[in-house]
This record gives sequence, C-alpha cells and structure tokens, in this order.
Amino acid sequence: MRTYLLANLVGLWGSVIALVAARPAIGTSRTLLGDTLVLAVGGALVLVAARLAQRGHTTASACVVIAANWFVALAITWLSPFLTPVALLSLLIPLVIVTDHLPRGLRTPAVAATIVLSGVVVALGEYRHVIYEETHEHSTNTTLILAVFVPVVVTVLVVGLRDYARRLGQRTHELEESRARLAVAAVEARRSIERDLHDGAQQRLATLAVDLGRATRLCDTDPEAAAVVVHGLQGQLEAAMRELRDLAHGIYPPLLGERGLVGALPAAARRTVLPCTVDVHGLGRHTPAVEAAVYFCCTEAIQNADRHSGASLIRVQARDDDGPGRGLRFSVSDDGAGFDLTALASTHGLTGMRDRIRAAGGELRVVSAPGRGTTVEGQFRPGTRLPR
Repeated sequence: MRTYLLANLVGLWGSVIALVAARPAIGTSRTLLGDTLVLAVGGALVLVAARLAQRGHTTASACVVIAANWFVALAITWLSPFLTPVALLSLLIPLVIVTDHLPRGLRTPAVAATIVLSGVVVALGEYRHVIYEETHEHSTNTTLILAVFVPVVVTVLVVGLRDYARRLGQRTHELEESRARLAVAAVEARRSIERDLHDGAQQRLATLAVDLGRATRLCDTDPEAAAVVVHGLQGQLEAAMRELRDLAHGIYPPLLGERGLVGALPAAARRTVLPCTVDVHGLGRHTPAVEAAVYFCCTEAIQNADRHSGASLIRVQARDDDGPGRGLRFSVSDDGAGFDLTALASTHGLTGMRDRIRAAGGELRVVSAPGRGTTVEGQFRPGTRLPR
C-alpha cells in the first residue's frame, strides 16, 4: 500500500513539475493550466492517503486514493480528451492494487463503480474529443503530453503490480513455512500428550486395575483388608481424573468453550505470580479457531512476562474494534526488562505464536527493547465474530 502510494505521489507531482517546466515550450493555455491544477489536487489527496496509511488507517487511505484517481480520471478526460487512455489506466490502478484494503462490504461496490466509471470515461472522452477538435488547433503538444503521461502512469501501475506480486509471493511463502511448522508442532504435541497419558493417568489406571483385582480376591478371604484396598481406590481415581482434567485443559480449556475469551483470559491471569490486569470489556464471541489462537498466544505471552520480565504489572487487553475494516484486537504488555527483538525474533516461542495467529487468519506483532518492556499485539479482520 505504502509503496503504491509513494509511486503515485512521485507520478502525480512529477507530472505537475513536468507540465510547469514545459510551459514555456508548450505555451500557456487553459487546458494546460487545468491539467496542472487537477494533478495537483490529485497529488494532495494521495498525500492525505499516505498520511492515513502511516497512522494505520488503511481503509480510509484506500478510500481516499480511489476517490483521488476517480477525480483525476474524470477531470483529465473532460479537460484533455486525448488523454482518455491515460485516464482509463489511472482509473483502473486502484481496482487492482488497493481494493484488498477495503472492507468486504465495500469491495464489490467499489469494483462495480470503477467498471461503470470506465464506460463513463470512454463516452466522455469521445464526446469531448469532438468539441476539443473544433475549439483547438492540431498541435504536436498533444503528442508530447501523451508521450510524457503514458509512461508515468504505466510506471505507477507496473511498480504497484510488482510490489503486490512480491508481497503476495512472500505471504504465500510465509504461509507454507507456517503450515510446515504447525504440522511438526502438531506431531510433537500428540507425542507429548501420549507421554503425559502414559506417565500419568495411564499408570494410575493400571494401578487401579491391579488394586481392584486384589480387592476382588480379598473379598472372600479377608473382607476387612478388601475394604481398606477399596477405600484407597477412591483417592487414586480422583488423582487420575484430576490429571486427565489438567491434560484436557491444556488441549482446549472448557471455560474457553463455555464463555469464550471473556471467561478464559481472566482465569489464565489469576495463575500468574506478578500482578496481571485483564480488560475484555464489550468483547463478544468469535469462531473457535480464533478464540483458541488468541487464548494460547495470550497465555504464552503472560507466562513469558511472568517468568522473565521482572515487571511490576502485566496488562492484557482484548476488544472488538468496530471501526471500518477492523476486527478483534488483543495485546499483552508489561513494563519489565524487555529484550533485543532482533536477536530473539526467530525463537521457538515467538515463531509459534506468529504461526498460530496467522493460521487463524490474523497478524501478530511483537514490540520490545531492553529496559522498555514488551508488547505482544495481534489483530484479525472482520468476519470472525459470531452472532449474539
């Protein structure tokens, strides 16, 4: 998005500068002055879009840049109908590059409006071309302007498409690596569960079976000893049930399924040694995959902060951002020692959290520096929230 906006700014303002510089050679005309003003207004709008993108308002930025290109296409076609091919290119560029940054509810209307406007631009160009030829003498200046504008617009289009293709390829590569790591992690998790069952509940159940057989044999010969053995079975059975419950809690906490993140995150925070606050005010239910990803990511970040940060307070926040193009957002932050992110960015824990969130359709960001604490924050696009 930012690369495309930068290319658009360079193209628009470069065209303005080129027209101003060419004014002595081409001569003064209302058409040239109008084209310069239109491009300047378009450049100002794209500059606003770039500032919005820097502040994280990608949806608003996409809307502004689409409106800017629509304005430039229609105005240029009206003033200089011989630039209709350039206007069509500038009209279609946002449709290819920035549409993905719009909410799903706006994508189809934006595409439909752009398609309709493309027909309007062609019809307007044909209509204005007849009038333009009647009021303007044929000049080589039009050929010169076309020779300047077409490469500029094509350059913006090519830069935007190449950057989009590069990011798409990078995203695909990251997803493939993430899936491979998740597959390995799933195998390791199954082996860990198998070991926990074998060393814990399975051993207790085997002992229960032996003691139960022993009690059965003692029933006829020594009822009192059999009663003592049976009485001891109750404690062993409760211990086995407790181990199975703890194991199931680690796989998928029952509280998360019953009450969602609103119930599960405060319960996880109560298990910390350091003070931990949780803010889930107004948070609704989301799909099970998203809730599980957020829960396990938050619990791992909480445990890391509790064990290693030396902080005075851990803060957990999760909320539904109702702004356009935004969905579930969460963060775990502390005011502890922090760490060098460049040295530990590829550790198993951070990589696992990123893979878990990306597999559920979200994005994760970790911000930390020595002496400045750590913040783990993530975001999901709209569409994961369940009806009330």
